[in-house]
Amino acid sequence: MKAIQELLNRRWILKKHDPDLYFEIKDQAKVFSEFAKDKLGYALIVNPILIKLEKLPGKAQEWMGIEVFESTLAYVFFCHVLMFMEDREPDEQFILSQITDYIKSQPVEGEPVDWTVYQQRKALIKVLDFCKAEGLIVVSDGDDSGFIGTETAVEVLYENTGASKYFVRRFPFDVTQVNSIKAFEQADWQSEDADRGILRRHRIYRRLLLEPVVYSQGSDDQDFLYIKNQRSVLSHDFEQFIGADLHIHKNTAMLIFPEGANIAEALPNRKNSSDIVLQCCYEIRQQVSKGILLRQADDRIHLSMVAWDQLLDEVKVKYGTGWTKGYREMPSASLKAEINKLMTQYGMLERDATYKEVSILPAAGKLVGNYPEAYWKNSALQVEEDNFIEEWDKGEQGEKLEAF
Repeated sequence: MKAIQELLNRRWILKKHDPDLYFEIKDQAKVFSEFAKDKLGYALIVNPILIKLEKLPGKAQEWMGIEVFESTLAYVFFCHVLMFMEDREPDEQFILSQITDYIKSQPVEGEPVDWTVYQQRKALIKVLDFCKAEGLIVVSDGDDSGFIGTETAVEVLYENTGASKYFVRRFPFDVTQVNSIKAFEQADWQSEDADRGILRRHRIYRRLLLEPVVYSQGSDDQDFLYIKNQRSVLSHDFEQFIGADLHIHKNTAMLIFPEGANIAEALPNRKNSSDIVLQCCYEIRQQVSKGILLRQADDRIHLSMVAWDQLLDEVKVKYGTGWTKGYREMPSASLKAEINKLMTQYGMLERDATYKEVSILPAAGKLVGNYPEAYWKNSALQVEEDNFIEEWDKGEQGEKLEAF
């Protein structure tokens, strides 16, 4: 099970970097590849360079981009770097000036490439750092960080690992005719058959696997109806092959991994930001139980941004003494921005800047956290609270459950 979870966590397993895990997964590949192909529609790529599970989303989400890329220009440069390495063999070496010259020779819409511009040099270094982190290239000699400060007299020797040829998926349609995410999804799912048969099964399995939570969009939501009708099959498959339990509520479905599962970016985790999110959820649930916050028919809670900011301020006052120094001293605006970002990524929050409203989603009531009793006894607050808890709603098979 650990080997399969590593495939889910990582982009790929490089044989040169992690040979033991490479051969462990290779030995299990046959059994898992059948599940990946039949239920997820994923290809399991196994070759002398790497093993990769071709993870494609069922539905595009904001957090699915490359987080370290701060601008569209970084994505453009990254595509050019992949094109540059397309004709190069594994272990072939090249230097930084070859990359910069190649990118400069490529057509770019808008402002032309000018390496005297700091922001453009910075964007390229972000791309090269990402390529090194993902194992696309390795540095044989030199330090490319100096390129941020100046374009002159900076030369670095790189080596191509051969993995770059497997970064971009092979599309079954002409991508030059696609100009939006929605158009990509329609082309991928062959729109007219997307709500039935194999395509719907692939999309739903992918959504449950890759999204923190899947919400019902109403009584005619075909994806959610499929989840409820096929819950026993889905539960069996995810438990057998992924090691996760499928939790289905009235308007919500999500996979829950057991404690100790090797899943990246899970909630909760060891980061203090994870604790803060759980404490926010605990306060939300407490206020729901006291009737201070009111749920709508779809189990969502609607607040003004002012009221939401006030709730976050209350969380900091109540729990902040137990946070790490960085979060205790973080400016209020920065702290709220980070909490909002995390809760949005975990499917707990939606913000509408136009109407200045916040919607607290049902997942915010699914998992909550509090300090242990000893903390409250020894703190200046002297507040009686429950032990640290992870609360799961339980019910009989087929029962309509509510997260709150």
